[in-house]
Formats: sequence, C-alpha cells, structure tokens
Amino acid sequence: MLRRNFPPEITTPDGSFIMSPKNDFAFRLLFGDEKNKDITIAFLRAMLHIPVKDIKIKDPFLLKQVSGDKTGILDIRIVLDSGVQVDVEIQLTDHPAIRERVLYYLSRLYSSQISAGDGYHLLKKTISLVILDYNLFEIEPMHTMFRLYDRKNEIELTDVLEVHIVELPKLKYDGRQHKNDPEIPWLMFLNAATKEELIMAAEAEPKVAKAYDRLRDMSEDEESRRAYEERITEIIEVDLRMHAAEERGEKRGREEGREEGREEGIEVGEEIGEIKKGISAAKKMISLGMDDETIIKVTELPAEKIAQLRSEAESEPKNESE
Repeated sequence: MLRRNFPPEITTPDGSFIMSPKNDFAFRLLFGDEKNKDITIAFLRAMLHIPVKDIKIKDPFLLKQVSGDKTGILDIRIVLDSGVQVDVEIQLTDHPAIRERVLYYLSRLYSSQISAGDGYHLLKKTISLVILDYNLFEIEPMHTMFRLYDRKNEIELTDVLEVHIVELPKLKYDGRQHKNDPEIPWLMFLNAATKEELIMAAEAEPKVAKAYDRLRDMSEDEESRRAYEERITEIIEVDLRMHAAEERGEKRGREEGREEGREEGIEVGEEIGEIKKGISAAKKMISLGMDDETIIKVTELPAEKIAQLRSEAESEPKNESE
C-alpha cells in the first residue's frame, strides 16, 4: 500500500478535469504565482489572522521550470509588507519527522536574513504555515500555533519564531459551525473532493471564488495539466522506490538463519506482494487518466495487465450522483 494520500482530480458531474487544490503542485501553482497575489494575500490574512497589505513571493513558481525538476521542493516563501517572512507548504505524507523538519526550515529561513557582520536587530519575525492532510496531534482543534514559551513561569521568550499547523482531516463544517472563522472557506476549498464542495466554498468567500476560477483556468491549460500529472507520477515513483528498498531490507533480515527452501517460499510470496502493489498503483494512475506507457514505466507491469485493468475500470458502474 502506498503511504501517500494521493488527491486525484476533483469529481465533476460531466467528467471534466479540475485539479485538486490539495495536490502540492496545484497548491503552489495557485498560491505561489505573482499573478495571483491578491488571492495569496487573502489566504494569509485568513490563516494567520494578521493584517497583510502586500506581499513579495520569493522565487515565484514558474511552470516552465517544473519540467525535469525532481527536487520536490514545493513550499512557498513570502515576505509581507511588514517584513515578516512566511513559509507555506501543504504536506500530504504522514512524515515521521515533520516536527524536526518544520523547525529546521523555520530556523534556516530565519537565520538566512543576515550575513556575517550584520546586526541581529535586522532579523524579522518568521512564520511557518504547514497544512497537513493527516492528523498530527491527539486533540480536537485543527489549527495549533507554537512559539518559544516557558510553561512553568508562563513567560514568552519571543514571538519572532512562530509555527502554525493545520490538520485538514479535523475540518468539520455543517454550515453553522465556525460561521465567523475566515479560514474555514479556504480549508473547505483545499479539502474539496467534488465540484459541488468547491462551489460551496466559493460561495462563502469572494476571494475563494476567485481562487476557484483560477483553479479552473489552470486545469484547462494543457501544460499545467501535464505538469500536474507528472508530479503525481513522480510521487508514485518515489514511494514505490522507498517501499522496494524497505522490502529488500526486511527481506535480508528475514533471510538470516532460514533454510534455503523456506527462503524461496518467502521470495515467491514477496514477489506476489510486489505485483499486488503494482496493480494498486496502476489502478490509481488509470483513474487519474494517465497513459499506458507511463503506467508501465512506473509499475513495471506488462502491457496486457494494464489493458485488463483499464478494461475493468471502464466496465465498472458509474456513481449516479457524479
């Protein structure tokens, strides 16, 4: 089983393609483009609950730079008109060291503001906004904020380092809850799985409506869609390689001290397991509309098997509500 929660495209009644804004590529394409600066400003105001008049996006996201880029660095670095630095990212994987990672990038961004010989007074507040597609804390609130604080004496050392963590699975909205919370429409937008849910979020906030319009424009652009699908393929490839490496390590451990005949039986079982993983990945990629050549390259399944899976997918009954 793949560990990453892959957000497919949005489900639409007519089958038209709309990117999921929760996909990290689509997220940065939307919020990391200077042309969408007003959308990003409204998003930051709502999520951080601070006044923002203007922003400068550092290293703006350029679609032409995506092709062939396998770095996977899809965070957005922003400087507010007040000088405050903000690093924004959406994380789909249940990262085992997410706390350490967030602190590492936050401290690096903070310290990068000055060079040797500069005064420390030049350092500006730095905020990390991390949106998770999984639960990190065993508490009910979905938005937590952290600073350097002495709990015993209830003294805050400073507010210049601040971490906001938002857990999307905790979002619950029935039209009455959080009525006056400005971040709810944005989180509804990011967490949407259907076109109807996108429209509901757009109707709740004008700037979300503009973000929805921009998302549809992005989805209709052939180059953007191709890059979006390449990003999903890249993620699948990385996860498959990681799982294969882990399986090899576990296999070597199991092989120690076992008889040769038993080892051969285990290898056969593991090969079957690998095939099942490939089939699972292929089904996901077929549902995303990817071509057979790409699926064969990633899963290493034979063309005949891909054709069989595609035929089975096409013969499955459609959900009448879609």
